[in-house]
Amino acid sequence: MEKRIKAAKIFFVLLLLLVSPVWSFEFFGSFFEKNKKETMSAPKMPQTKQEWLEEAKSIPLKDRVIEPIKEPESDKKNYYPKTNYVFEKYNYPQGKREFNIENIKKYLISNPIIIADINCRFIAYSKYYYSPYNNQISSRFFVEKLDTTKNKTRRILAYNHDQKTRKPVLEAGVKEQYPNLFNGLTLVDWSNDSKKVLIKEKVGSTQGGIYKTNLYVYFLESDYVIKLNKLDNTIKNYFLDDSNIDFDNYRYFIEPLGFSADNDDVIVVLCYCYNKEGKKVFFGAWGFNCMTREVFLYSRTNPSIPISLNGLILKRVLE
Repeated sequence: MEKRIKAAKIFFVLLLLLVSPVWSFEFFGSFFEKNKKETMSAPKMPQTKQEWLEEAKSIPLKDRVIEPIKEPESDKKNYYPKTNYVFEKYNYPQGKREFNIENIKKYLISNPIIIADINCRFIAYSKYYYSPYNNQISSRFFVEKLDTTKNKTRRILAYNHDQKTRKPVLEAGVKEQYPNLFNGLTLVDWSNDSKKVLIKEKVGSTQGGIYKTNLYVYFLESDYVIKLNKLDNTIKNYFLDDSNIDFDNYRYFIEPLGFSADNDDVIVVLCYCYNKEGKKVFFGAWGFNCMTREVFLYSRTNPSIPISLNGLILKRVLE
């Protein structure tokens, strides 16, 4: 029944339009004319930033103030969640810590991750710098002594890495200007005796990716850095003599895992190479003794070498 009534109404309107077109034109014409006048009389929306700023000046100050949120007095004590500080192992999974190129480009200078030694007497961290002019990333590596009069948590929180007097123990890419190059220094881990720091440097292009990894060891007591060129050269010469494989013809790299769990003077690395098809091929687990400078092969097939986890990072967590 309702459908019939609705259909009858529609038919009646159409009939009027056909019978009296003059009346229909006057009706709809006056309707559109009225809407046009209302639109023309409405305030014009700002079209430019300058127009918007001019119009904003007419807003009374009392209308610009945003009232603070009023919360019940009974909820104030329970409004903020309770948090606590805890220490976590830094080098886990082993050797996987890397710097983030996109974050560095976004913020130009990134806030560092502060890594304490196992006794929280020293800290180590990297700072990265991005030059938009050259599309280049450089870095500095710092090791500093903490204030041991405070408890371990307060030592970390009280440290200010923004002081300009900080002297880096290692720099990469700071003095050179090469378009699209990045040199990223990253801590691998502390030694268990807190006397040595293993550092890796990723060298590559912001367009083509990583093409080289350099390793360094910093000795705190002597304030001395060594570059592990012997490790790199020994591995290359071994496979050139043993299998007639020249790594200079391939994309070859070493992945440092950290310090050996069995010997605090030994650094453990894994060796990889990409073949012509782009497949990643494992070329053994290797060791380097920081004190004797001896290089040796752990295994050509087994990458699972026990690693000590020594560096600590302070994290804020919910209770």
